[in-house]
Amino acid sequence: MRIALAVMAALLLFTGTASATPRHIEASSPSLHPEGVQWDPTRGQFLVSSLRHGTVSLVGTNGRVRPLVTGTRMVSTFGIQVDRGRLLVAYGDIGFGEKSVPGQSGLGIFDLCTGRALRFVDVPGGANDVAVDPSGNAYVTGPAGDTIWKVSPSGEVSAFAADPRLAAAIGNNGIVWDPRGFAVTGNYTTGTLFKVTRGHVEELPAPKLVGADGLTLTRDGLVAVTNTLGAPGKNAVTVLDTRTWQVKSQRSWPTAPTTAARTPHGTYVLSGHLDVLLAGGTTDEFSLDR
Repeated sequence: MRIALAVMAALLLFTGTASATPRHIEASSPSLHPEGVQWDPTRGQFLVSSLRHGTVSLVGTNGRVRPLVTGTRMVSTFGIQVDRGRLLVAYGDIGFGEKSVPGQSGLGIFDLCTGRALRFVDVPGGANDVAVDPSGNAYVTGPAGDTIWKVSPSGEVSAFAADPRLAAAIGNNGIVWDPRGFAVTGNYTTGTLFKVTRGHVEELPAPKLVGADGLTLTRDGLVAVTNTLGAPGKNAVTVLDTRTWQVKSQRSWPTAPTTAARTPHGTYVLSGHLDVLLAGGTTDEFSLDR
């Protein structure tokens, strides 16, 4: 009995609950339509962006939603990252927000604890996703161009790498920083994955994943989320071996997912029902699935 109680106490210490985190989390918030998701280790909750409202919200494992970042200049928010007390948010205006600032494209940097804005940095090319290296530099994709942009901790913007293969109708989209010292990004339209270092773009020997949206590094490999929102691919979640870049597993998805978040409880895939928004409607529902 004492051993069992000790195990339960350890579970409570590390997870906050002795019961398993649900595989399916159903959440609701008025027309939120999140596109990006990250895990907030300081709260043990998810962070989600909003294509409709330009906000960042917290989502508990029980599905409860509450705002963290609101009332800013951001029209729509996309990819987000957590980095040592900072929250980094790619934002812009692609025509689906409640307000409009034509041409808006940038990176918002916020205090993770309070949601207070620290800096807004203009980034060309229609900012969509962001990755962070160990030094705190951010790397921002711009699907409207052929360049990955680097934003230093002080807010200085420079071109990290440019290549015509990154460009397309919807070009370089998801991005992650590999601890081996390079970024990995995907071209949404062509499905090609690339290894990117300063001034150099190299195609990876991976299968074409047309509709490649969010990329997430996990213990199992690189998780690539694909959808049919803007390309003739398929709604799926694919895990690639990061040594060979070949498929380890692939799972079809019932909705159009956009990205995934690595958590202590497993990898959760976000479905923000963007297909509804792109078709001219709205819904309050969205989900996270392990």
